[in-house]
Amino acid sequence: MLTRLRVDGFKNLIGVDLPLEPFICIAGANAIGKSNLFDAILFLRGLMDKPIMDAAMAVRDDSGSMRG
Repeated sequence: MLTRLRVDGFKNLIGVDLPLEPFICIAGANAIGKSNLFDAILFLRGLMDKPIMDAAMAVRDDSGSMRG
């Protein structure tokens, strides 16, 4: 289980350091990076069983569509 997520330089996420609890609510204004935070987690998940390029291609693009 992830207990902490640090992201720097993934899409618009710069210097994010987020402690994760069993229940956490992610809320905020539009276009501040909520979806990008979840994309970073999906990218990490993809790295467990895919090469880095395949994991990167599986993340959503800027239009909101899933790649690969």
